[in-house]
Amino acid sequence: MAGWARGCGGVARGRHVIDAGPSQERSAHGIGADQTRAVANVLHLSDLHLLGEPHEQDAILSCLIAALERERVRRGRPFDLVVITGDVFDSATLTPSVAVREFTALHRCIQHALGGRVPTVVIPGNHDRRRIGLFGPHRPGLFEALRAGLGDEVWVHGCEAPFLSRVIPPSFHKLPLWLVAYDSTYLPTGYLSAGGIVRQEDLLQAAAQIGEHEPGWPVLFLLHHHLVPTPLTDLGPIETHRIPPLAHAMLHRILPVLVSHADREELTMTALGAGTALSTLHTMNRATLVLHGHKHVASARKLEAPEEDQGDVLLVGAGSAGTAQRWNPTSAKDTARLWPSFNVVELEGDALTVEAVSFGWKGRSAGELAYRPLVWAAREGARFRLEPVRRSPSSQGPTLRSNESRITLLASPRFGGHRWDYECERRIEGNGHAPRRYVETIEGIPGSVLRPRGPRGGAALDTPAQIELDFGRDAATRFRVEGGVCRTFQEAARLFGPTASPFDWVGLMNRYQSGHTRLVVEGLGSRASAAFASATDLGTGLERPVRCLREAGSDRVVVEVDGCPPRTLLRLYWSLDGHLA
Repeated sequence: MAGWARGCGGVARGRHVIDAGPSQERSAHGIGADQTRAVANVLHLSDLHLLGEPHEQDAILSCLIAALERERVRRGRPFDLVVITGDVFDSATLTPSVAVREFTALHRCIQHALGGRVPTVVIPGNHDRRRIGLFGPHRPGLFEALRAGLGDEVWVHGCEAPFLSRVIPPSFHKLPLWLVAYDSTYLPTGYLSAGGIVRQEDLLQAAAQIGEHEPGWPVLFLLHHHLVPTPLTDLGPIETHRIPPLAHAMLHRILPVLVSHADREELTMTALGAGTALSTLHTMNRATLVLHGHKHVASARKLEAPEEDQGDVLLVGAGSAGTAQRWNPTSAKDTARLWPSFNVVELEGDALTVEAVSFGWKGRSAGELAYRPLVWAAREGARFRLEPVRRSPSSQGPTLRSNESRITLLASPRFGGHRWDYECERRIEGNGHAPRRYVETIEGIPGSVLRPRGPRGGAALDTPAQIELDFGRDAATRFRVEGGVCRTFQEAARLFGPTASPFDWVGLMNRYQSGHTRLVVEGLGSRASAAFASATDLGTGLERPVRCLREAGSDRVVVEVDGCPPRTLLRLYWSLDGHLA
C-alpha cells in the first residue's frame, strides 16, 4: 500500500443503496422530491495522475486526504457526491491490477475523510487512454479493469464506447439534479493527440432521456476536456519534459512545419465538437453546470443563453488534486508551481457556490489550506444570475517583506547584436514567515547561459538553470544571462518561426506573498517609451495590464505591485527591432 494510505481508516467495501448489477443499468427515474437533499455538497476532484510522480505523490495525496477531512469539518456536514473528472491515472500503460489497487486504496481514504460512503462518479481522461496522455493507440483496458475491480462501489463511466454519454439515475446520487457523464476521451485513431470529442448525437440522446421530467432541475454535466479555451495554457507549448528526445524533436520541429501551431497545447487538447456541444447544452433549456478538468487550473466562465427559450451554461474547471503543476511545462526545473487543489460545489435551493481549495504539501506549507471563490450564483429557472466574487488576499505558504529585481539590458556581443545580455541584481527581504531558502529558476531563450556574479560565483550554466538567492536587507544576488532575450525580430523568427511574437520580455517571478514587489529595467533606449507591463496570476492564468513608471531623462522603467500575491509573474514587454540598429 502507498505511503499516503498507511493509517487511513478503513471503509468497508459494499454496495450503495441500489439494486443494479455490474452492468450499471438502472432506471432513469424512481426518486421523489422527499428523497432529495435541500443542501448538497459536491466534491470535484480531477487530474490525480496516480502513479505518475512517485517521489512526491505520497506527500501530495496524504495532504489531500487531510485537506478533505478538514473541509468536511469546516462545512459541518457530510459530502453528498464525489465526481472525478478524468486523468485518474498518469498513463494507460500501467499494469491494471496495480492501478486498480492504487485507486481503491485512495478511494477508501477519501471516503473515510468525508465521513462515510459517498456516491462517487469517475470518468476517464486522456491519460487514462494513452501513454502519458499523448501517444496512441487508444487503450480502453484500464477503465474496464477499474469498473470490474470496483463493482458498484463507484460509478465508473467510459466503458460503453462507441456510446459516450450516460444519464446517471437520480436513484444513485439522490440529488435534485440531472447528472450526465460524458466520455470525451474517445480517440480510436491517430497516434498523437491529447484531445477528444464531444459528439452531437450522444448529447441529443442524453437530452431526450431527461426530456421534460422535473423541469426545474438543473443539469450537472461531467467531462474531462474543456469546451472553451482557458487562460495561460491556450498558447503554451505541449508538455515535453518527460518524453523521449525523438518525440520532442517531432513535436517542436517537424509537426509545426506540417501543421501550423502543432506544437501548441490548445491544438491537441481541445474537445472536437465543443462549439456544437455548447449550442446543444443551451437548447436543453436548463441551467447547466459543466464540471471538467484537463488544464490543471481552477477556472470559471459563464456562457449566457442567446435566445429566450434556452439555458445558461456555467463552465467550471478544477485544478489537479494529485500533482503540483509547473508553470513552464517544457522545463524539468522546479519553477513556481501551483499548489494541488480541488473544488467544492455547494447547492442550496437555487443558490450555487463553487470554491477552489488549494493545499500545501511540502516543507512548512504542508497542511496549509487556501480558499478562492470561483462562483457565487442564484439559479433563476434556466438562467444563472452571478454575483461578483470578492477575492481575499491569498495566504499560501511563506511571505516576504519585499522582492526586487533590477535588470540592465546590454547588446550581446556573442550574437551579433540580435540578442540582449542582461545583468540582474536580486534583492529579497524576508519577515517572520519567510522561506528557509529561495531557489529561483532562471529562464532564457535557447542558447543562453547563466553566469553567477559576486562572492559566490560558480560555473556557467545553460538555461533554464537554478540559483539560490541571498536574503536580508542589504543582501543582493547578482548574475548575468548571456543572450537571454531577443533584441531583433529576425532572431525571434529564427528561434520560434515566422509567427513568433514581435515582442520580448523580462520578468520577476513572485513565488510567495510579498508586501512589495518591484521590477526595474534599464537599457531599452527609445523602446522604453512604448514598453508595457502585466501581472499574471499563475493560479488562474489571468494576465492583467499593470502600469509602468518611467523616470524623466532616462530609459528606466519600473513595475511595482503592493501586496503582491504568490505565484504572480510580473513582466515588462518591449517591441523588437525589425533590423539591426
